[in-house]
Amino acid sequence: MAAARQARWTPEVAAQVVRAWEEEGGTQSAFMRKHGLARERLRFWTRRREGKEGARPAMSFMPVEVAPGERSESGRVLGEAVQVEVGGVRVRVEAGASQELVERVLRAVKEVQGC
Repeated sequence: MAAARQARWTPEVAAQVVRAWEEEGGTQSAFMRKHGLARERLRFWTRRREGKEGARPAMSFMPVEVAPGERSESGRVLGEAVQVEVGGVRVRVEAGASQELVERVLRAVKEVQGC
């Protein structure tokens, strides 16, 4: 960890510090405080590594379709819906659905699909 006290980290030193933090567990802040290092530096190298190794999938746009809701016999629109398809799973959210319900459903889809 002595090399981590240098003004700049080489990629090798950064990899060593990130591995040490992962092995120790706990928060980045606690780890860096314990070793007298700047937390932002570990955050920077962790993100850089994740971007290079593809540990986190890149963000992308998802197709979203806003469809008119069902109509009553008089022709009045009863409500709109939003339909999202992720990895072959289609989720339709009707007007009036709570934010909590939508979040729970999308989290479940994400866990199953590994998005």
